[in-house]
Amino acid sequence: MTGQRRRLLWVVAFTVALLVPMTAPADAHTHPTPTELAAPGVVYVEAGARVEVSLVEHQRPAPHLTIVQSTSTPVLHSASGFVVEPTGAVVTSGEIRQPTAADLDRARVYAVNEAFQKRYGARVSMTDDLFDRQHVAPASDPLQQRLEACYPPNTTNDAGGCVVSVTPTFVVYPHVTDQAKYGQLPAEVLAGSTPDVSVLRVRAASGLPTVPLADSRAGAQALAALGFEGVPGKENTEKQINAHLAEPGADVLKTKDLDEKEAKAAVELAAGLEAGMRGGPLVAEKSQVIGFLVVDPDSGPPPKAPGRLVDVSAIRKVLAAKKITPRQGPVDSYFEAASHNYKNKEYAAAIPNLEKTLELFPGHAIAAADLAVAKAKVAAGTPGASPSASASAAPSSTSTDGGFPWLLVVLAVVALLLLAVAALLLIRRRRGREPTPAGGVPSPPKTPRPREGRPAHASGPAAGGRDGPVAAGPAVPGTGAGGVAVMAGGGSAPSRAGSTPSVAPARAVAGQTPAAGARDASRRVSRVAAAPAQGAPPGRSAFCTSCGSPLAAEHRFCGRCGAPAG
Repeated sequence: MTGQRRRLLWVVAFTVALLVPMTAPADAHTHPTPTELAAPGVVYVEAGARVEVSLVEHQRPAPHLTIVQSTSTPVLHSASGFVVEPTGAVVTSGEIRQPTAADLDRARVYAVNEAFQKRYGARVSMTDDLFDRQHVAPASDPLQQRLEACYPPNTTNDAGGCVVSVTPTFVVYPHVTDQAKYGQLPAEVLAGSTPDVSVLRVRAASGLPTVPLADSRAGAQALAALGFEGVPGKENTEKQINAHLAEPGADVLKTKDLDEKEAKAAVELAAGLEAGMRGGPLVAEKSQVIGFLVVDPDSGPPPKAPGRLVDVSAIRKVLAAKKITPRQGPVDSYFEAASHNYKNKEYAAAIPNLEKTLELFPGHAIAAADLAVAKAKVAAGTPGASPSASASAAPSSTSTDGGFPWLLVVLAVVALLLLAVAALLLIRRRRGREPTPAGGVPSPPKTPRPREGRPAHASGPAAGGRDGPVAAGPAVPGTGAGGVAVMAGGGSAPSRAGSTPSVAPARAVAGQTPAAGARDASRRVSRVAAAPAQGAPPGRSAFCTSCGSPLAAEHRFCGRCGAPAG
């Protein structure tokens, strides 16, 4: 194998070694789903009132007077919602609004009915809906007369009456393990909310889990509707119902050509919106929230849509007006990192990030549940594998599931470029190589010719050995007049008396022109390879026919160029 081919194979092997470890772990790694990452940021919101009732009893014989205090907290409206900023910015349905006069009146009626139930118990019989005015006794009964005096608040009659005070309230219930300890967060509705979108600000909140809010619904089609049908807890777990837009980026849900599974989900979603899921986030397949659904009077089971879509652009418009920038926080980053380990059954590796999540936001329901499972697995001797390469990287705010594998494309292009460069270098080196002689012996580097007028010292490989000591030629026997050494073929070179005669350059060889005498090294090697080694006749000196160096009788090869003496 030539050196060029060997180098080419090394380039290919190195490229494959780079590609394999980058692709294999990613294919084997299980990522948390978009709904799993958004689930902690879903909340339940209640708009209600705190109603103080002072029940006044006029008893006979007059002037006996009794006042009984009662407090009620009726819920006027409720919906799901989601946190878009860690310090407590919550987006929900527009029905969570400042109460109207009708809302306040309903709250007073509810509080009065509840005050009568507390005071008189079995003596009054009421319907289940305490927002309706009740009839508990005949009109002549003082109990009924007292109740009638309480409905228009702050009035009395001979039987008594009520003094009522109403204060609107807004409460956000996050997804926590204990609402009494970690939930029931008081909030206020920000001015500028619209009939479709309300934005609340939780008072004195920090580190809340959030959802990633999309810039638009472009490209979204497969969705998951998240929400609660009541205050989050053991009785009301978070619900997830799948849905589809009519087409990618559409503003209405799919209602035609539904299969059995899709039709069942549509019916379930319509019921869920009525029960409290309205205002909950719609999570697209790329893990971002593109809006929420509300109950529409014209909606219903298929073929009607289960609800109306409130687009993310409407949400962002309200947020921008209040100078709120949607973002995620450290709680989301730690939970995402833990989820990568947990999903891949790396329980021991998931524990530190789950603990950090609960440290930043105590009561995080999903983190607490995962931590309990992870610790149980470790205690049982199944801590799971070590963290995978893809999970060890810093988590991003959004998942890349379903995205195009740009990294693999870039790596493939780099590999092709490396192979092309290696092939080009190989071709250029082959074209620049000297042709191989017919005998099959590669051409060695050329030996520089000695300059004219300088003695050519006998050098080169010794006879019988490639790297052996240098053999110098003997003095030429006899010189001509004037100290000129006579050479075979009539050539001569000046020489000083008593010194070893100099050897003439290659062009002084008998019968040769300068061009013929200056043979290149490859031709000399070819002659050496082809001709048998023969020494000069005994007792007679000779000259190398290739370079003109003198040869002794016992020399079989030229001491300067290595050509055979024959």
